[in-house]
Amino acid sequence: MIKHCPTCDRTSKDASFIGEFCEFCVTEKASKDFPTRAGAIEYCKRCGRIKTSEGYVEFTKKSLGNALAKLLCNSKCKIDVKEYGEKAAKTVVTVPIGEDHKVVFEKEIVLKGSHAICQDCFRKSSGYYEAVFQIRGEKERVNAMMQKVKRFLEARGAFIAKIDEHETGIDVYVSSKGAMKTFFLYNKLKPKTSYTLYSIKQGRKIYRDTYMLRI
Repeated sequence: MIKHCPTCDRTSKDASFIGEFCEFCVTEKASKDFPTRAGAIEYCKRCGRIKTSEGYVEFTKKSLGNALAKLLCNSKCKIDVKEYGEKAAKTVVTVPIGEDHKVVFEKEIVLKGSHAICQDCFRKSSGYYEAVFQIRGEKERVNAMMQKVKRFLEARGAFIAKIDEHETGIDVYVSSKGAMKTFFLYNKLKPKTSYTLYSIKQGRKIYRDTYMLRI
């Protein structure tokens, strides 16, 4: 049986149908109903990263599309950014229709920025740390180990909050004890470990770790 679209009178010979309407009319309606203005997109004013459903990430076309999808359709649609400026972005939007269909259309979306400080930048500025790595030994070896730790942490989104120098070595204050544990495991190192009670949060004791290694 041949279907007729009640909006444009196309038939099922000329177009695919989604329900009672042809794909062209469904796409046109979805495009017309789709928002043209996004709510405030959050950027970190210090590092320039953008907030998405995955947290703060590097600002790219892909991350901007993810942020827009979260704001405009609760991530139930897909938004690919073709190009963007300070005030608007040209995008391709993919919207699922039911379980078996989807429509694709181009849309220009007005952008609005909101500046904040991401957790990483806040922690860096406040000197936050979870562990202290005490490196002891000859100066050249100590410095080489410190640079190795620094590169390892940066590759995993962690950072060194500060470094204290001593006659026998240095104390490296690290933002993530989890990253340090991975570093030791990865490099097959076995430092001496101790723990200091830092705070109690919601009845749970939180400790800072201290690792000491002679090299």
